[in-house]
Amino acid sequence: MTAARKNRCRTWVLAMMLVIAGCAASPEPFEYHDDRDEKPGPGLFSGDEGGIVVYGKTPATDEAEKAPDTSRPD
Repeated sequence: MTAARKNRCRTWVLAMMLVIAGCAASPEPFEYHDDRDEKPGPGLFSGDEGGIVVYGKTPATDEAEKAPDTSRPD
């Protein structure tokens, strides 16, 4: 055997030993959590409760203000 072939053979043996040793370790349970989910609590655009707070009039409020008041007689 040539020196280059011996080195290649030793490299493969070492790589196989590392693969086998890596597979022999007992696995730990993996808990996946998505970092893109909303986290509880206040944020950049949310209020103290952690929800988005929008101030202003709703379209229903605008229509109620524009409609004439028919409840009282003139």
